[in-house]
Amino acid sequence: MSSRLPIILSSVAITLAIAAAVFCGRVIRDQQHLVDQLNDQVAKIQPYAFSRTELDSFLSRRGGDLAARSAAAPTEPAASSKGDAIPIAGDRRYGDATAQFSLIEYSDFECPYCKQYFAVPKAVVDSSRGNAAVVFKHVPIHGEASRREAFAAECAAAQGGNDAFYRMAGAIFSSTAGNGTGTEKPLAVIASSIGLDGAALSRCIDNQEPLQKVKADFREAVELGIKETPTTIVRHNPSNRQVVLSGAKGPEDILRAMAKLVQGNGAAQ
Repeated sequence: MSSRLPIILSSVAITLAIAAAVFCGRVIRDQQHLVDQLNDQVAKIQPYAFSRTELDSFLSRRGGDLAARSAAAPTEPAASSKGDAIPIAGDRRYGDATAQFSLIEYSDFECPYCKQYFAVPKAVVDSSRGNAAVVFKHVPIHGEASRREAFAAECAAAQGGNDAFYRMAGAIFSSTAGNGTGTEKPLAVIASSIGLDGAALSRCIDNQEPLQKVKADFREAVELGIKETPTTIVRHNPSNRQVVLSGAKGPEDILRAMAKLVQGNGAAQ
């Protein structure tokens, strides 16, 4: 997938400036360097964006269009491939499963804005006194590096549950510059450095054991019309009302969305 996807900026002038740089062959890293030097207003740009068409195309290349549901169930179960044989199920949750708010985070380990944002919803949970929890969903659109990193985090969960997942996720984000470059250290080494079995994690990745889980997250993002990473759905569980926050928002944005939902605003699920 091309790394020169459009970044939506907050003003027409800056959009034109960045677009000119893109069309002249500037790479994403160069754009990020420029964005980092903009003023506070411009720094609040929407993050790395992708289109639904590109999601569908990516899923098709992975061996089947997961964006569309089959009209009829097969009369016989299909034979499982090696990667389909051992699904890893369950939500990747940080916080209390009975919390009244769920912060459902659609993310990609190779998205630089996701890296910046990763700690934000966790901080909200840590300060919520049990009233909020994060659920992490995979949208791995930066090619092989994204896919293997998503698998690695899920393989960590297979070893140590959600705690191991979030430790591995944080270590992966810390070890990659993003945009498909991959981690500075091998994923097995990263796993070993946080107390996991690196060799077992490598076998899990190579066997594609988390394939069904990652595909299910990806399908969910497509069906919900998620257009950029990170995107967070803030859900008030008692009422099933929710607000969608697109982009790398700050904690104050999440708190405002939570307050809005308590007041009865937001779309019903």
